[in-house]
Formats: sequence, structure tokens, C-alpha cells
Amino acid sequence: MGLDTVELVFAIEAEFGLVIPDEKAMKISTVGDMHAFLVSELARRGPSAVDEEGVYAKLREVICYHTGIQPGEVIPSARFVQDLRLD
Repeated sequence: MGLDTVELVFAIEAEFGLVIPDEKAMKISTVGDMHAFLVSELARRGPSAVDEEGVYAKLREVICYHTGIQPGEVIPSARFVQDLRLD
């Protein structure tokens, strides 16, 4: 993982109040993968339903804020390194 990616993972952890283990982070290659991970982790934390659309909106906001990438580029199939040009 490059520095840009590591910094983004830290920002996502801070925003969602969780820790993404390094071994998990290394396997997350797309925005959709990250979304699925976040939804799963948040669901494990409590009995209330997770607002998947809200999680996705917040994830997109964090990605755009910390990378300068336009919201239209942040789609579930976008790969962090190849498509969003994070290293």
C-alpha cells in the first residue's frame, strides 16, 4: 500500500470509528469492497440496521475530500490504485 492509500484508510477509520486491520486493508481493492467491509463491520457492532446508502455517501465524501477526486469517479467498481490513481 502506498502512502496515499494508507492515509485514506486512516481517514476512513477515523470517520467510521473503526480499525481496518492491515491484512484486510491489503485485500480491499475497490470502492465497493471498502463499502462492503464497512457495512459488515458496522453491522457487527450493534443490532440496529446499517444505512448502506448513508455509509456509501459518507465513504464517497471521505474519498473525495482526502484525494481531490470528483464524486462521479467514486463508483463501486473503481479500483483505488488503477482507477483512482492512489498509490
